[in-house]
Amino acid sequence: MKTLRNSLLHLIMLGLSFISLNAQSDDFEDGKDNGWTKVNTLAGQGVPATWTFPNGNSYNIAMEGHGIEPLGPPRAGSFIQDITYENFYIAVDINFDSSIDQNMGVLARVKEPGLATLDGYGAVYNPRDADPGGRLYILRIDDEAGIVMAEADIEEAVSENLRIVFRGKGRELKTELYTQEDLLNPIAATEVFEAGEFFESGFLGVFSVSDDVSVPIDVTFDNYIAAEEEPYRFELIGATIEGNEMNIEFYSKPCLLYTSP
Repeated sequence: MKTLRNSLLHLIMLGLSFISLNAQSDDFEDGKDNGWTKVNTLAGQGVPATWTFPNGNSYNIAMEGHGIEPLGPPRAGSFIQDITYENFYIAVDINFDSSIDQNMGVLARVKEPGLATLDGYGAVYNPRDADPGGRLYILRIDDEAGIVMAEADIEEAVSENLRIVFRGKGRELKTELYTQEDLLNPIAATEVFEAGEFFESGFLGVFSVSDDVSVPIDVTFDNYIAAEEEPYRFELIGATIEGNEMNIEFYSKPCLLYTSP
C-alpha cells in the first residue's frame, strides 16, 4: 500500500492511466467500429443483421427472427481479428431487453468464424433461462455447435444493464457477471478446467445468438476491454483533502512504479 499526495486533477488522471494500461479497449464514443470485423453467419442465406451506435456512444448488434429451421437461430457478432490471444481477459457492458430469449456475451480463442465453422469458447448470459435473474454459461464451440461446460444461476432479479467478464489461462476458464451498481462483487460466477484437447489461441469478440429461429437478437455493448491479463484496477482505500491537495491511500501492485503525471 502506498500513499500519494497530489491534486484532485492528477488523481483522476492517475486512475485513468492505470485502467487503460496494456489493454485494447473501445467505448464506441466515436460512433464507429474501426478495427472490428462484423460477422453474420447467415448473410449468404439472405438474412440481414445490423450494427448500429445507439446515442452515438455504444454498439448494438441485432437480427430479426427468420423462422427458417435449417438455418438455425439468428446470430451475429464482431471480432478484433488482428490480435490473437492465448491467455486472455475480456470485459464488456451489455444492455438488453430481458423479454428476448437470447444468449449474449463474449467469445475467446476464436477461429474460422462463419456458418458451421466457428470454433472457440464463449462466456454468455441468458436472462430467461432461469428465474429470477437468468443463467451464466461457459461454452465450448465446435463448428458453431455450443456445448455447456459450466453454468451458474443468478439468484436475484437484475437490471438490464450488466457487465460480463471472461478470463482464460491455459486450460482454466472463468466468467463473472456484475451489476453496474457493484463492479467489484459478481452476482454470478463459474469456472471450468478443460482436461482434454483444447483451443489454445485465437481472437476475441462480442456476439449474440437467440434460442429459436423465430426469436430475434438485440443487444448493446459498451466499454469493451481486452488484454492478456486483467488490467490493474485503481481501488481507493481512503482520501483526505487539505487545501488544494488530496492525500490518498490505495492498493498497489508488486513491481509497478507509481508516479504522478
